[in-house]
Amino acid sequence: MVKSDLLLKLFARFCGFAGVGAAVTLLSMLLIFVGNELLGIAPLISYAASYLITLFLSYWLNAKLVFRAPFRFRGLIWYVIAYLSGLVVGMLLLRLLLQWISEGYETILSYAVIPVTMVWNFLFADRIMAWCKRKGGRCYE
Repeated sequence: MVKSDLLLKLFARFCGFAGVGAAVTLLSMLLIFVGNELLGIAPLISYAASYLITLFLSYWLNAKLVFRAPFRFRGLIWYVIAYLSGLVVGMLLLRLLLQWISEGYETILSYAVIPVTMVWNFLFADRIMAWCKRKGGRCYE
């Protein structure tokens, strides 16, 4: 396959991943807003809770719509591992932002880490799905 074809396919997967991510992110942002602004939950806790809640919806949508993979427990485990690393990156970045910027911007700062974690998660999810396909789909069984 030509390198440009590979890049186009990667770009198409990224666009699909971003579309699913946009929908799930809107839900995540709503959960963060409710946690931070309405319930008074600490930003790191509401960020982590919304992240974990939307993780399973994200896996299901990405498996069905983007990667065309069946919903399997082993695939979910690998996806969760990839996303937990994104959660750690997001929380570290959020922690840094909260230290550098004065109070009153917790929700906006929580939103600011989303693009970083989206790219991080795509790179890991794409590699996991590619590895699974090379293994004959066994990681989904």
